[in-house]
Amino acid sequence: MVRELTYLRNMVLLRKRPGLLLLFFLFASVCLAQFKSRKITCKQDSGLTFPLFISDNKTAAKKINDHLQMEFFETTTSQTPEAKLFDEYRFIFDDSMIQPGYTSISYRIESNNPKILSVLFEVEGMGAYPTYYKRYFTFYNNTGAPISTDTLFTTAGLKTIKEILVKKRKEEIKEWIRSLKADNETPYAEDSSFIADNFAACNAEADESKMYIRKGKILFYKYDCFPHAWGPYETNLDIEFTYKELEKYLSAFGKKLLFTK
Repeated sequence: MVRELTYLRNMVLLRKRPGLLLLFFLFASVCLAQFKSRKITCKQDSGLTFPLFISDNKTAAKKINDHLQMEFFETTTSQTPEAKLFDEYRFIFDDSMIQPGYTSISYRIESNNPKILSVLFEVEGMGAYPTYYKRYFTFYNNTGAPISTDTLFTTAGLKTIKEILVKKRKEEIKEWIRSLKADNETPYAEDSSFIADNFAACNAEADESKMYIRKGKILFYKYDCFPHAWGPYETNLDIEFTYKELEKYLSAFGKKLLFTK
């Protein structure tokens, strides 16, 4: 009752001062638009953690949670109890069974504003051999849908970005091969044709749809070019731009999304 009376008194005060009323609703809308989160932790392994997003916009929150959970576990917490979320996908090695799966999942929320939610996952797993990789996700905050390059950029702009990505990665590959040649501990000579051919085939695809929006920057990420056995020949082919560098390629919608506060 005290809380309700306090709220009513504040609203009466705000109605007498329209400027304050506008600020109140703007502040409220910003607060409601951003997500809160809590961790789901595997009870058998504290190294496995996963976010659960919470918002007054329950439809958007559910859409994001369902999308992420399906990507990692092929089920959702609306189908499977939280306590069992990791069961089918965690690594198990004991006297009774061996189950390939995740040995570690951690995450970092890099953007959480009224328009964009971005989450980076770092994942380790064990099957026939250990693996490590990152996964990137960017969502519209108000709908919970993933953000795609098709809506963010113009058709011509995206075509140019594809060309830039291929060119920049080609330069990175050339520099990396130069360093492999100079490394006496790397058997580059015997694998030189394989390395060159593999990088060329890998870089034929710009993978422009693999986009991750950070605060002030957009990352175009590239997954591994080599099978696991040739992992030492890998190099980082992620390319990052500032919003400003990409501004001329953005659609009207993209400019509004990234530049309007």
